[in-house]
Amino acid sequence: MAQPQGALIPVPFTSRLTQQLQPGQTLFIHGTINPNANEFQVNLLSGTPVIDPNRGATALHIDVRFGEGKFVFNSLEGGQWGKEERESIVFQKGQEFDLRIRALDDKFEILANQKELHEYKYRIPLTNIDFLNINGDITLSGVHWGGRYFKLPFSTQFPAGHLNPGDRILIYGMPNGKSFSVNFLGRNGDILFHFNPRFNENAVVRNSSTNGSWGNEEREGGFPFKKDIAFDLVIVNEAYSIQIFVDNQRFGTFAHRTPNPAMDYTGISVEGELELTGLEFSHA
Repeated sequence: MAQPQGALIPVPFTSRLTQQLQPGQTLFIHGTINPNANEFQVNLLSGTPVIDPNRGATALHIDVRFGEGKFVFNSLEGGQWGKEERESIVFQKGQEFDLRIRALDDKFEILANQKELHEYKYRIPLTNIDFLNINGDITLSGVHWGGRYFKLPFSTQFPAGHLNPGDRILIYGMPNGKSFSVNFLGRNGDILFHFNPRFNENAVVRNSSTNGSWGNEEREGGFPFKKDIAFDLVIVNEAYSIQIFVDNQRFGTFAHRTPNPAMDYTGISVEGELELTGLEFSHA
């Protein structure tokens, strides 16, 4: 199940999961809180597409209550609600929001506006969940599942064997150390594009290495990354340069240093002090 960001999605939104959930997967929900919002809910359900005490169960119920200023977390099983768990609201009416629910081995990890909010121990097995339901006073712009456990360093070929013009790479992660890097690789092992945020230098270094020799570093621009706060990094292969976006904001460009950028980028590697939670490929 996936819905593209940028196109409005009707609310209430209900979707049957096409595959069994696994630890490491993350549900990404993006949208805008209505200016006069009272509440909205996200439900991971078992055996029913809506909350129904008479059939099925609710593995995770997140109720964002603006009147109380609280996130409320709970589960419904055997027709009975369990004990509530609560956190203070970090979302604001009339503003965009980013809610992520990551499945771990024994719990959900919930992030609000890319910062860890709550951990919720499973009360119903993850494998029993087969429906997603979202309702309330919000406008949805994106809903999708992604991510898995990645052991770093991680490398893979691009799906077509090369990076086509217009192809996009979406990288979801959380920095937890001094630096990490994303590299576009060439056929002979060259690093044709090196993207290297360095927290100890407060700089994002871009470069390339061919035949074992590094070129001139590029360091222009700010430093949009923060330790222990999740980010979305989007890299697009365009005709004359690589376009870079961080958290939906343009960060910069990197002029191609290879003669045939439609064919020369063959794979990607990610390494360093980073919790990599998602890596996706799409076409702009």
